[in-house]
Amino acid sequence: MNTNKILWLGWFSSALFIFGSLILGSLVRDYDPITQTVSEIGREGSPMYLNWQLFSLTVGTLLIIFAFGLNLYAKQRKWSILPGIFMMLYGISQFGIGWFPSPHFMHNIFGLSMTIGYFTPLVFALSWKNSLGKSFKMISVLAFVLIMSGIFLNLTPAFAPDLYPMEYYGLVQRFLLFTFYIYVGFVSLRTRSNKPDKRGS
Repeated sequence: MNTNKILWLGWFSSALFIFGSLILGSLVRDYDPITQTVSEIGREGSPMYLNWQLFSLTVGTLLIIFAFGLNLYAKQRKWSILPGIFMMLYGISQFGIGWFPSPHFMHNIFGLSMTIGYFTPLVFALSWKNSLGKSFKMISVLAFVLIMSGIFLNLTPAFAPDLYPMEYYGLVQRFLLFTFYIYVGFVSLRTRSNKPDKRGS
């Protein structure tokens, strides 16, 4: 099995989610990406219901396969497979929210389970350390900090509704999602090149 080809799926799934969500949202009449969440694109009753469901299932499946490739990559180098496991958990969550579109109660459960997958950058930084160079570790830590900031902003309407206007909630959610997917693309490209910088150990 060609691991390098599987690793390309990380970059592909990242670009697919970012651009696909923007395009599908633009096809829904009166949909506002600044105000509304991505789940509202394919909620029950939406004209994009089936399209969004297939889209989410596809992205989730690609992430799961990509995670499998990461585990193969790690095993070949005798590195920890823990990052791949966390990536797979995120992929399963993505698949789950596609299988149960909003407002199904399972949609929210799978959405909350994504929180585990959001720790993927930190797990990479701790498990692989400088195996792909110090810059990989630093970018992983930075991505984790940004993702945690995104999670905080996503949760604040529940306990601090005055922190920012809800008119920007869709933008806040996209900051979280897009940051994670950009990181997925980064991991994909970095593992594909497999060229640690000179400072790496």
